[in-house]
Amino acid sequence: MSLSRMPLSCMSFLFAALAAGLALPLSAATPAPTPAAMASTADARFAAYGSPGTFLLQRDGEAPRVVHGAALADVPLRPASTFKVMLGLIALETGALKGADEVVRWDGTPYRDHPEWQRDMALREAMHTSSEAFFRTVAARIGRERLVAWVRKVGYGNGRIGSDATRAWHDGVLTVTARQQLAFVDRLRRGDLPFPAKTLAAVKAAMRDEDIGGMRVYGKTGTHVADDRSGNVWWIGWVEGPRGSASFTLGATPKTPDDRAKRIALGKALLADAGLLPKR
Repeated sequence: MSLSRMPLSCMSFLFAALAAGLALPLSAATPAPTPAAMASTADARFAAYGSPGTFLLQRDGEAPRVVHGAALADVPLRPASTFKVMLGLIALETGALKGADEVVRWDGTPYRDHPEWQRDMALREAMHTSSEAFFRTVAARIGRERLVAWVRKVGYGNGRIGSDATRAWHDGVLTVTARQQLAFVDRLRRGDLPFPAKTLAAVKAAMRDEDIGGMRVYGKTGTHVADDRSGNVWWIGWVEGPRGSASFTLGATPKTPDDRAKRIALGKALLADAGLLPKR
């Protein structure tokens, strides 16, 4: 229907909505960018970020896609603190945590660079601060044998756990690729992991980041720093809301430790480039 033949009431609503900045459906308001356009923009963003990296995206009903960094997408890396998502699921399922609201006492270990870990806390705060104190206590409660069993049952990474459960996400025995990270977090988003719905919901709630333009963002970072100050970093998660649902994985291998906030900002910019978040 042309504007000249549109009923006056419809025209009035349309112009009022546009004037008020009302968000229209993505298909009408923001055409999905082409893969080539997304790749070009991602190349520029990673160049500005300053480290080699990869970004993978999987929209609902579509196959996984490597937007940037195909060379790194299948390289096994330490999961670092992204493994705390698995630890949360296993802890709740095995009773190592009585519930998401159980407060775990600080183990007394000093963390000079992370004073926010030096206190008692429950799962949501532990996930957001990525508390090593909390998750090492939880991993010790789970124990190596149960950790091995659940990692293999889920099919996480290479399925291997070293001798010390409290170092499993940093010791290099357990590795995961960016493509495996995407598969895992997409299964979590869709409720396709072998855990009860209540357990999945509790961990998802702990991963809730923020709402941007009506879109809900969920994520977990991970940072491994080697003795020479190099390492690998992650931000994994998903978005859902009126613009659609999609899971993502951002991985990078900086030569020196990166800034966690800068990494998350990069990921959100890439999601905005894909039309899944509003531009800021």
